Amino acid sequence: MEVAASIKQLLTRSKSITAAEVEKAEWIFYISYLKEGMIIFDVGAYIGELTILFSHFVGEKGQVHVFEACSSNFQRLTAVTRAITSSNIILNHTALSDKKGFADLYVYDDQHLSWCSLAKRPLEKYGIPIVPERTERVTTTTIDAYCKENSISHIDMLKIDVEGAEYQVLLGARKMLQDKRIRCCVFEFGQTTFDMGNNPDEIETYLRQLGYQIRNIVKGDPVFPGRSSAETARFSMHIATPKV
Repeated sequence: MEVAASIKQLLTRSKSITAAEVEKAEWIFYISYLKEGMIIFDVGAYIGELTILFSHFVGEKGQVHVFEACSSNFQRLTAVTRAITSSNIILNHTALSDKKGFADLYVYDDQHLSWCSLAKRPLEKYGIPIVPERTERVTTTTIDAYCKENSISHIDMLKIDVEGAEYQVLLGARKMLQDKRIRCCVFEFGQTTFDMGNNPDEIETYLRQLGYQIRNIVKGDPVFPGRSSAETARFSMHIATPKV
């Protein structure tokens, strides 16, 4: 948690809410929301820190469908999940996006593997002298296609942390969202959103048109803080749920 928080802090311009406070609020939400028997999607699982938490709370009657595109991360994720010997985790070495096919994933060094992204990020523009080490050609699919192929009727919680491509994942879940078969979605916003070419206004409009309301996971913090540009965008997590 401390490493992840420090990385996120580098990518935020605002000091009003720290990355550590955002992640604390995120964990508190998961612990209060998760229940036995739930179906969870962990999209952008990295090495499985949250996967293990989800697996513990949903129990053997639940399912955790895990998606990680980076091969180095997936190897570590596989080792971590095997160590807990839980039968409710389903691993998928693929990226979720708005269409099925292939995409280039920008992969960073070992210390920054959590930054792997489908976006070619201008980190030097933000004062971060780090560049990708390589690109990997990865397969992509959509939530709608995956659910159809695996006979998944609903998702109790969809967590998305894919370094900027959250909107693409949501676009690939249009039918599931439209039918209100996704009961809760938790997703990241920040500079990476703009690096991917996405706009928070479009994300907000898309979700609201499909009948979802959005709130910041930190009580009292605005939706998409610093939403006007990449320079002002602040790392934050949001919750989208069907309007009552």
